[in-house]
This record gives sequence, C-alpha cells and structure tokens, in this order.
Amino acid sequence: MELQIPTPVAILSITIILFACISSSLSSSLSPSNLHPLVVDSMIEHLNYTAISEFRLLNRRRILQCSNPNPFLQINVSGNTTIGNEEYLTVNVTGVLVPADSDWVAMISPSDADVSDCPLNKALYVETGDLSDLPLLCHYPVKAQYVSKDPDYLSCKKKECKEYKDGKCAVTTCGGTLTFHVVNIRTDIEFVLFAGGFATPCMLKRSNSLTFANPNQPLYGHLSSIDSTGTSMRITWVSGDKKPQEVQYGDGKSQTSEVSTFSQDDMCSNVLPSPAKDFGWHDPGYIHSAVMTGMQPSTSYSYKYGSDSAGWSEQVQFRTPPGRRIK
Repeated sequence: MELQIPTPVAILSITIILFACISSSLSSSLSPSNLHPLVVDSMIEHLNYTAISEFRLLNRRRILQCSNPNPFLQINVSGNTTIGNEEYLTVNVTGVLVPADSDWVAMISPSDADVSDCPLNKALYVETGDLSDLPLLCHYPVKAQYVSKDPDYLSCKKKECKEYKDGKCAVTTCGGTLTFHVVNIRTDIEFVLFAGGFATPCMLKRSNSLTFANPNQPLYGHLSSIDSTGTSMRITWVSGDKKPQEVQYGDGKSQTSEVSTFSQDDMCSNVLPSPAKDFGWHDPGYIHSAVMTGMQPSTSYSYKYGSDSAGWSEQVQFRTPPGRRIK
C-alpha cells in the first residue's frame, strides 16, 4: 500500500472524521473542549503510524506540574523499600479531595527519570513519520493504571477526615489502591500520580524510590538445543553483573559463561537517531550464555547458574531431547 499525500481539502475531511471517531471512543477527558488543537493534531497524525491506544499516545503529550494546592495528597507503596525479583506491589493514593476518572499512576524507572517534556526529542521522532509540533516525554513509563481501577475510588468509599471543626469533620478526602506486578529490572523505580488522563497529563505527586534487593541477580534462564544429538544444551540468562558466571549441572560439571550486552548506540537508526535510543530505552543488563556438554539424550538433569558474588538461580530440572536416530 502506498502512502499518498492528501490535498488540503482531504486533510480537513480526514481530520473531522478521525477526530469524531477518536472522541467517541476515548474518555470524556479527551473531548474537544478539553484538548488543545496541537494535541488533537498530534493524535490524528499519530494514528497513521502506530497502533492506537491512549497509553501509546502518551509520549506525544506535554507533561506539566499540576497547579495543586492540596496539602493532603500522598502516594506511597506498602511494604519495604527494597523489592525482590518478582512482587505484586500495593500502591496507595490518599488525600484526594475530588477523585476523577482521569487520575492515573505511572511506574517510572529509573526513579530519577525526567518525566517532563523534552523538546529536543522531536528531531529523534521524525524517523517514525510523526511530524507533530508536540514534544516527547524524556522517558516512557514502564507501566500505568487509572486509579479508577479501584472500584471504591470514584465513589469515595475510602474516606478519611483530615480536618475537624467544632468537633465535626470539615475536610474529607478519598483514596484508591492499585496493584502493580513488578519484576527485577535492576534500576530503581518510583510511582508518579498524574491528573488529566493520558491526553493532557500533569504531575501531582511522586512516591519515594524503591530499589531491588539484588540488581545483579542472575535471572530469566532460557534453555535451547544447539544440535540434534541431545547431548548439549545452551543456557542463556541475564544479570546486572558483567563478570563471567557459570552454569553448574549434572554431577559436578560446570561451564563458564560468555558475556555480551548492547547499548543505545547499537539501536537501529538511519541519518536521524531512532526513538529506541531515547525515551523508549532501558538498560538491558548483561546477557550470559554457556553450553552444557557431555550429557546423554532423553536423560533428566538439574542445573543452576550465577556466581557467588552476584547470586545463584534456583536449581532447575530439565530433560534432554531424545536425539537423532541414525538408520
């Protein structure tokens, strides 16, 4: 399919039709009366180049600090400030004076990431075909949820009295609770409360930062065959430690890992840098790979990988493939 450049009349017609479709499908916070014309133009242009969703349009939004006089507002995470390799974190939003369906929480990593807009990123995004005048987020949130996912939020069932007058409650606030599934991505994280939905967001409050208990922990082991004999298997894993580690398997056998990684400079790019170098980038850590040899086909073995300094994986059971039959 060829991309054709429409005439000015056609652009106007397409704009009206597409905006009507967008307005009917998105929340009331995205109504024409609430959107700046530049935001509308960006949404329509962006439809041509990527799968459409409110969250994926977020990187085309100005991120401002909300004018928030609310002294009661808080966002915090239940539990410890250190996180294990996989946890479900409970994020509590409290002290909200007027809950709105456009309030949302983003998980940001690293915690010192700039979540304001970055005008210089515009040049980096030209490669995707989006020529909108809006700037880009400096860093893309890892994940996000509307606070209204908590069914008690908009109805203000979690009430707290913050001020009393003459023995009666004078100021009542509302709250909401969200659960985020978090895995060890090595860099520290924080949660940011936004108002205005994904279309016109502004920052309200940031939580304290949380760190992973062991950023170097060897994780996410993957087994693969390297031939059809059933006597060798490759194990690949990720760690925050660049020093070689090893896989221990069978009855006292071990193999040392080869280590590789990639950087922003390795991301695909033409004359202009790709967005993969910028707001969508996250450090991949170090990729370790080792080949377990000297095994028998159709035989059960166990292995673990890592090192004394970085930590070890759990013991994992597996069975080698049957191997090729020679006629």
